Amino acid sequence: MKLNSLRFRSIASYSLSAVLLLAFYGWALYGTVRITEDEVINRILALEADSYFEKYTQDKNTQLPSLRNLQSFTSDENLPGEFYDLLKSRKDGIYETSGPSGISGPSSHNILIRSLPDGPKRLFLIYDSSAAISQTDCVLSSIVIFFIVFIVTAIFGIILSYIIGTIIFRPLNSLTERLEHYGPESIEQDLPEAKRGDEIGILASNIQSSFNRVQEFIKREQEFTRDASHELRTPLSVIKGAAELLQLSPHASDKAIKKPLSRIERSVNNMENTISTLLWLAREQDLTKEFEPFNLSQAINKTVQNLNPLIEHKKIMLQMELDTETNIVAPEQAFHIVFSNILNNAINFSGGGTIGIKTNKSHLTVWDTGTGISKELLNEAAQPFVKSADSSGFGLGLSIVQRLCTRFDWGFSIRRRNEDGTIVSIEFKTTPHPSA
Repeated sequence: MKLNSLRFRSIASYSLSAVLLLAFYGWALYGTVRITEDEVINRILALEADSYFEKYTQDKNTQLPSLRNLQSFTSDENLPGEFYDLLKSRKDGIYETSGPSGISGPSSHNILIRSLPDGPKRLFLIYDSSAAISQTDCVLSSIVIFFIVFIVTAIFGIILSYIIGTIIFRPLNSLTERLEHYGPESIEQDLPEAKRGDEIGILASNIQSSFNRVQEFIKREQEFTRDASHELRTPLSVIKGAAELLQLSPHASDKAIKKPLSRIERSVNNMENTISTLLWLAREQDLTKEFEPFNLSQAINKTVQNLNPLIEHKKIMLQMELDTETNIVAPEQAFHIVFSNILNNAINFSGGGTIGIKTNKSHLTVWDTGTGISKELLNEAAQPFVKSADSSGFGLGLSIVQRLCTRFDWGFSIRRRNEDGTIVSIEFKTTPHPSA
């Protein structure tokens, strides 16, 4: 049983409540016994006084009440020193020197003062309760018995709380353990607890409904992935076939046709690889086990070559410092999607300035001298559909970059340059170069 579990906290709360209630009951019982004890002693003093007065009316020299631990006086002058100043000016009545309403004086004494019927003299009866307690073991035995009863009852209460808590939380524990071992393959299984008619049944039923909705979403996504794969690949196959037919024509060697035809073939191949990568990403497959390491600098050069016409058109100066020894374990096309999106953004917002590409072991940095990202959008730049006012895209490029980097455990960050423009950094997981 975990210490932070609901079951443990509930049992601990019940046990603590039981112990506190038992302690309060014991304290109240002890107070009741003490009050009853004082009432009994005061009643004995009153009866002794009544008996003395009855005898006194018949014989002025009758003997004063005599009990163990009881002192009797009929004159203020005969009072013990510790009681003389305390009692000489007191009115008739019964007093106690302990308790919330007690008078000052030696503790644990019960005192009765009553005036004699034929004169100024008064009867003083002083009973020493503490001496009576010290001369018997009954009180001590009662305390020991009470303490033993308290311990035994507390242990019994804790055990009873544990048993009741275990019985009450058994359905919830069963549901919790079942959910802990649930995986994607178990989502179609029904929860037996959903058939219960209590709160656990309602909770399990709602969880089961959520699982069913998730299963429906997964099914729709799988159907979409299958249909998208077919519908997107079909036109690409037509374009690729047409390009291959053009390659066989007598005019294929014409420079006016050869260069754009090569670009069409490259674009078709990149699009096929892009569709495959995005569909793999949607299926949540472990892509790192399906691909061999690729050389980072070579992959960068391929992407730059594909985008070179756009770079030349915008008259952008490109500065490249590439480490040729770095290899990355991931599908090369996934990196192509990441890098091409980052480079496209830099091209679109550089304004004919400069773009820098630098690799250093496991780090890739792309910077530009463009307008940069505003401070308001900087923290949300990688969120879907977030874009600047002058952007002509849909705001999904950096979102896809972020998803792919997260998928392959690559570090991804965006920040503003000190002067202008933007710096995008990626930290890869690397493998040794094959020649090493």
